[in-house]
Amino acid sequence: MLIFLFSFNTLKTSFMKKLFFATILTAAAFVGTAAVLIINADFKGEWTFNEGKSKLAEGRFRMNASNIKVSADGDALVIERTATPPQGDPVTSKEKITFDGKPSESTGFRNSKKVSTAKWSDNGEELTINATTTFEGNGQTFELKSVEIWKLTDGGKTLTLDVTSTSPRGETKNTFVYDKK
Repeated sequence: MLIFLFSFNTLKTSFMKKLFFATILTAAAFVGTAAVLIINADFKGEWTFNEGKSKLAEGRFRMNASNIKVSADGDALVIERTATPPQGDPVTSKEKITFDGKPSESTGFRNSKKVSTAKWSDNGEELTINATTTFEGNGQTFELKSVEIWKLTDGGKTLTLDVTSTSPRGETKNTFVYDKK
């Protein structure tokens, strides 16, 4: 900025003064925009579960996705998860998560209802998805609350999901690692 601190006497014409101020305003607008621009992590692509790199809780039922496909739809992520239950055929669930702070609803495993909200970290490198999944069966209803923290490592080749789930059975923490196809 010291470069621009000089006497206006050196700007002899009105045109030069206007040009000087226009240049300063344009530079300030560009710098201001660049300072607030956040480039979020790009989770788009197809991901395959890597059990060897994952840290799984002991002795708890977990139905993690064997494959995750992430795409974009405007300002939302579309997440398709394919999992295979212990006794059954592969099941795919699909959810569309927006970033406007409004809850996103989807249908999950065994017609469960899932309500999610998502928020980017300040640096745009992590995505936190808070969800409540409601299961109904045999006249009973129970909720599973989860917090998923998504992040990329290894130059974008690895997707890591740190997941904390809370249900009537207690809290479970897992780290699911996926490799990009």
